[in-house]
Amino acid sequence: MNKFKAFFTFIGFFWLLLCGFWAVLTLVRGSESGATAAWIGLLINAWALPSWMLLRYLFPGKISGDLREPGAFAGVLVGLALILLTDSERGLPVYLAIYNLFVFLFYLHHLSSVAWPPMPAPGTLFPALEHRDVGRWQAAEYCREHGVRGVIVLFLRGSYCADSRHQLSQLYTLLEDLQRQNVGLVLWSVQSEDRWPHHLLAPNTSQVIFQVRQLAQPVPALFAASNAAPLILHPWIKDAARPSAWLLDAEGYILWRELPATYRMPTTVATLRNQLFRLQE
Repeated sequence: MNKFKAFFTFIGFFWLLLCGFWAVLTLVRGSESGATAAWIGLLINAWALPSWMLLRYLFPGKISGDLREPGAFAGVLVGLALILLTDSERGLPVYLAIYNLFVFLFYLHHLSSVAWPPMPAPGTLFPALEHRDVGRWQAAEYCREHGVRGVIVLFLRGSYCADSRHQLSQLYTLLEDLQRQNVGLVLWSVQSEDRWPHHLLAPNTSQVIFQVRQLAQPVPALFAASNAAPLILHPWIKDAARPSAWLLDAEGYILWRELPATYRMPTTVATLRNQLFRLQE
């Protein structure tokens, strides 16, 4: 299933980019005044989503997403409205823009969804993980080593993911709360730390080692999905971590978890901060 999602996501974005280039080529060649406005609308309509995701990737600390990706959604609808208002003959731009709207909605609601296998439930022991370089990692040992009374464990989809980068850029605002309440933070991905932008990694503190740990191969099926990375990256990386959040006590038992329905909506810092009270119960 992940292969199909990666394939259709690639095809969807390729189609949108191709429609935009087609509109640019038509505008360069010249057309009637009414048709020109329609092709400009198609350009806005087709490139709204790719441009929005690119901006989110480049500026993760400034631009955040939403369940509807409002910036991209606005561009898609503005482009479609411009076409409907200017193309009285209902030519090719109208049909292409409608197809692009369906591609956009299909990506939002299906292609970016996360399928979850049966996961460890609250009240059970969090499973041990294998670090690529260090070896076996257990939450209880981590808490004893760092003298913390609990730990937040986050899984980041990948450095190529605009949403993972945004989540990482916001985590530094949580460090003060973690220090005050003596809680650790551990980040996991299927990529090594050097694949993540260093400016997104906050300075280490006494109990928070702010680094992205790499899961050992083969990646655990509970926390990573095979062949879920973007198709264009498959020559270098095929797997992607399922973006989830876990709050564990000092003995490694799960107090709380969040399993997002879509990788575009990872757990927010506000949600993590609001769950720290569970360590006091």
